[in-house]
Amino acid sequence: MPISLEYFSWVSALVIFAVLAAPVVWLGMRSLAGLGPIRKWVAIAARLAVLAIFVLILGGARWQKINRDVEVLVLRDVSESTLNVRQFPGKSLQQSVEDFLREASESKRKKPDDRIGVISFDSRALIDAIPNTTLALDARPLREAGNGTDVASAIQLGLATMSPDAMHRMLLVWDGNANSGDLEGALSAAAAAGVPIDVMPLKYDVQNEVLLERFVAPTWKRENEPFSIDVILRSTNATPVTGKLTVLHQGVPMDLDPETPGLQPTRLVTLKPGLNRETVRVPALQSPGVHQFQATFEAPNVAAEVAGGAVPQAGDTLVQNNVGSAFTFVRGKGKVLYVDNASQGGGAMLRQALIREGINIDPDRSTIDQFPLNIVDLQNYDAVILNNVPRGAGGLSDEQQKILASYVHEMGGGLVMIGGEDSFGAGGWQGSRLEEVLPVNMDVPARKEISKGALVMAMHSCEMPNGNYWGEQCAIKAVEALSSRDEIGVISYAWKGPAGGGSQWDFPLAEKGDGSKVIAAIKNMQLGDMPSFDDMLDAAINGNNGQGGLIRSDARQKHIIVISDGDPQRPADSLIQACLQNKITISTITVFPHVGDPDGLPPVMKDMARLTKGRAYGPINNNPGQLPQIFIKEATIVRRSLIYEDRQGIPLKLSDAASELIKGISEFPPVYGLVLTSRKPNPQIELPLVAGKNNDPLLAFWQTGLGKSAVFTSDAHNRWLAGWTGSGMYDKFWSQVVRSVSRPPMSTDFDVQTTQTGNRGKIVVEALGKDSAFLNFLSINATVVGPNSNEKPMQVRLTQTGPGMYEGTFDASEPGNYVAVLNYRGARDEQSGILLSGMAVNTSPELRDLKSNDAMIERVRAATGGRIVRPFDAAGADLFTRDGIRPSVSPQQIWDRLIMILLAAILLDVAIRRIAWDWQATKRAARAGVNWVRSFTTTRHVETRQTLDALRKIRDEQAQSRGETGAPTSVGAPADSAGEARPDPSRKFEPGKAVEGDITQVVGGATSKPVPTTPKPKEPPKGQQGDKGDAMSGLLAAKKRAREQMDKKDE
Repeated sequence: MPISLEYFSWVSALVIFAVLAAPVVWLGMRSLAGLGPIRKWVAIAARLAVLAIFVLILGGARWQKINRDVEVLVLRDVSESTLNVRQFPGKSLQQSVEDFLREASESKRKKPDDRIGVISFDSRALIDAIPNTTLALDARPLREAGNGTDVASAIQLGLATMSPDAMHRMLLVWDGNANSGDLEGALSAAAAAGVPIDVMPLKYDVQNEVLLERFVAPTWKRENEPFSIDVILRSTNATPVTGKLTVLHQGVPMDLDPETPGLQPTRLVTLKPGLNRETVRVPALQSPGVHQFQATFEAPNVAAEVAGGAVPQAGDTLVQNNVGSAFTFVRGKGKVLYVDNASQGGGAMLRQALIREGINIDPDRSTIDQFPLNIVDLQNYDAVILNNVPRGAGGLSDEQQKILASYVHEMGGGLVMIGGEDSFGAGGWQGSRLEEVLPVNMDVPARKEISKGALVMAMHSCEMPNGNYWGEQCAIKAVEALSSRDEIGVISYAWKGPAGGGSQWDFPLAEKGDGSKVIAAIKNMQLGDMPSFDDMLDAAINGNNGQGGLIRSDARQKHIIVISDGDPQRPADSLIQACLQNKITISTITVFPHVGDPDGLPPVMKDMARLTKGRAYGPINNNPGQLPQIFIKEATIVRRSLIYEDRQGIPLKLSDAASELIKGISEFPPVYGLVLTSRKPNPQIELPLVAGKNNDPLLAFWQTGLGKSAVFTSDAHNRWLAGWTGSGMYDKFWSQVVRSVSRPPMSTDFDVQTTQTGNRGKIVVEALGKDSAFLNFLSINATVVGPNSNEKPMQVRLTQTGPGMYEGTFDASEPGNYVAVLNYRGARDEQSGILLSGMAVNTSPELRDLKSNDAMIERVRAATGGRIVRPFDAAGADLFTRDGIRPSVSPQQIWDRLIMILLAAILLDVAIRRIAWDWQATKRAARAGVNWVRSFTTTRHVETRQTLDALRKIRDEQAQSRGETGAPTSVGAPADSAGEARPDPSRKFEPGKAVEGDITQVVGGATSKPVPTTPKPKEPPKGQQGDKGDAMSGLLAAKKRAREQMDKKDE
């Protein structure tokens, strides 16, 4: 049916129509009886038509357009397991697949409007090419390395991408191995949508492989307690393979043969086909914390062999899956990580004070470059202290600050951040993930004594991989580091633009506000290759095209960041002098330069920074990931206004004397400087100490997630805290602050094990009380942090499976370390605390799939009614075939058109009931209109003189013949003056011989005489009129004749 209803079925529509139509018909038959039978039923029919249209509108009537075109979506596997494929026609698998798709998309069997698109997938699916009539593979999205195959997400994305105006099918280029996602659900969705999935299999069979299956280490051990670790190896070789096993502990080789004198860093191992277990004895460990192990197996390497190839040799094919890691928590006295970046060695005062108070400070790590790079290393510490540590270049990287925030919020760790010239907002921490776990915000309300900064970023096209992407990321990170009152401007070079080309403002110099407008402008940047720095610097300093530059800004700090490859010409000396006169500094970042001095920097980039007292970074040739960190650091230059100093001292005020952080301390000397911040609007935040007349936060504390954090916005040495360092309260104050945020010691009543089963991690907790009785009915929730810091931690609720036994599972499909923090709570308050556990997933699941899965390929084909396409056979692929495709329709809303029809039907309904139509007049008007039209379309026949004479002669003969036969004349008709008898009007024309003479003799009824007038009826004389009865009869007869005439008109 070409029309369908969206909101209810046709049966429901008929029922609704019948219910509404019944009273309309009944009332119409009673109230419209005076209109006459025909007009009455026409009015009722019009009213029913209005009802029918109204019901269609209520039902959401849609026109079903039948689709004829075919849209093909290619789902292409780009996961690591496809590296095992060896049989392809081109130079590489990627090139071979692309050549196949191009040739198949240009097939003669493809109709002009058929479309094709491409989606690539590994652990996630991305669109490579939007469906189009021509295949475009030139532009692809940036893809991060994946560690799995999620074909289900590719199918779901394909179903969501398909346009509604075509028939659909998919081509899955796949090896049959999937280790994540709900494939069965995706297949059911495709089958329900009627989308067949053709499969082009990527086949391989690696026959000689040795891989490290698992590396098992205990989760917890006590200090000075020896234990064992197990290395589980799997061999697919048909014969034994001999290789070397090496195990590292904290990066140092272990002695794998203690019975033999000297260090034996390797062990010769012979592997049988299948699983093999090697046990390594670990001596008693003297230091508490996290102990990490790494195992490596080396076997003779052979070229990859596939089924049907040459006879393989015993050995190893892939070396990527021969390495595994594990870690063990060793209980002992907790440690604190103190990261010291205080100027002129001032941080030593705090270190010595904490040691005097008995706090265990890690002696091996104290500088920024020694800060841990993963979440596991941070588990060695109960708390972390950051003393004047910035964000970005010269400070913590984005990845490090994310894992530190996770360590506090999800892992229950403690954090103390101490102020200084490079800390808080002045250190670029605004907008960071770490700011979220601190009790203060880096931005402060507008105040007269706080001046603002102004930053202009000059973006030049750099000839580097993904240059525009990195330029965008750098600018966004710099914007995030600014406060809402700071001014920001973005300049780029364009060959063409609103002003005809040259340097232009992508975002004119203005206050940042919430940053949404400037970030949107940054994302629309089109970076060009500028010939000279003159145009750019002139625009940044003086402005152009009606937009003001830095010279018109009232900011105290004015700064320009230039990112370039150093190719543009040196700016004019007048522009450098303008920078110096207006106190504008320039920092340069050199990326992928073509020429340079021995240090790699082009002279123009060094000179601009040196002459304006800025900094020159670079050259950056290999690691563009450090670029955003440099921009963050440079953006903090304009935030120096957040530093508040007073040589006379800033008085302090005690606002919460009951706080544990300042317990037992009643007097606090003034400070001489601090970094301005603002308290977060959260009632759980403690603010024991405030400074100055505006009550700016000096000491703040709160619990965030499972952990605690505190901030001290002044420094911790004798520059701003000179009145504290010589007093006896200094040591006590800092020890109380650190102990207040430190993570409590772990309970010894619990045994926690975390193991790997397939792609899942399993946490098992055995809870025993002090009297060895089982602890039942505990509430245990785990927060699991995986190897990807950008992903949210996984929340796991453990359920009780037996007396004192609790279990829970989580996804562990990606390789790396998984750390779990378990928060338990019982019926009594003392039955609560935090437990730590974790495990390591060694190799990617992709590297454990050594053979393509033909059974799963057939399952996909059968479930959706697709085909098996011969690999790389473009001629026989026929991607756009209509076979097996369910005909599709595109529903189009027509309610807007129905509303117009409804209005017209309502007007017609009213017109039928209110206007008395004269049907005879209508017929005459219609007939007249037809004749008028025919007058223009019918050819007229003009009679000649001879024809008219012949017709006249025939008329005369006919008239004479009637006179001879004595035809009667009409009563009352006057006699013809010539004595001719009047022709009989009822006589039919009967042709005889050839027509001659007057035509009136043939046709009859025509005469050249005038038509006589109708005689007036004679009135009877007075006194002879009929009686009243005759008059009444006449009236009744007249009424009857009038009624008959009206009925004839209705008919």
